[in-house]
Amino acid sequence: LSFGRLGQKWTRLLTDEQPRLFYRKRLPGAALDSAVLLLVDCSASMHDKMEETKKGMVLFHETLVSLQVPHAVIGFWEDSAAATADDYPNCFQSVVDFPTSLTDDGVRMMTLQPQQDNRDGYAIRMMTNKLLERMEKQKVLLVFSDGEPAAIDYPEHGIADTYEAVAEARRQGIIVIGIYLATGDVDEHMRQMMVNLYGRYSVIVPDVAELSAHLLPVLRNLLLESIER
Repeated sequence: LSFGRLGQKWTRLLTDEQPRLFYRKRLPGAALDSAVLLLVDCSASMHDKMEETKKGMVLFHETLVSLQVPHAVIGFWEDSAAATADDYPNCFQSVVDFPTSLTDDGVRMMTLQPQQDNRDGYAIRMMTNKLLERMEKQKVLLVFSDGEPAAIDYPEHGIADTYEAVAEARRQGIIVIGIYLATGDVDEHMRQMMVNLYGRYSVIVPDVAELSAHLLPVLRNLLLESIER
């Protein structure tokens, strides 16, 4: 640049006709040292929200591709039909993987469909382990959900278990953000539940059709925080 922070390549004084010895204090793009994982609730109650949720997933993917930020998108649910008193089969469908996220066309995201139950605490712990394998300085877990955790033998302590899973992830340096998806008015119970689970890192989307408008500011703030670290 013609002005800014003085660089070290002073030989340009001799080699360049109009030498530019200054550089930008903060290099955009190069400072984004982040890995972001989007965990999507695929429980049966998502049946009336999944199509709009997919639009948010596409926005998430395309935004991070444009910024060259590695990311993943994974749907989760529990197979209640196969569950027993001793075994609760949990399913994870990876539709965007970290290694290929920046070249993936994202078409597999359209294959996510509402399934059965959701054991959120377990899913968050599994994704925490996945993020801890990443080398990036900033690790972020976004959780798209439409309500309370619900699975066999889980409702009684599902909220407490999910809270503990979120707390465990944060103790290990992972930023966890819960995004609640609704289709109309959000009652105070659900609003308070999200605050109890995710604290100030909870985002309420009253109408899932407005998800994109709520998601972009979240991503922007996260990436700005990554640059400032």
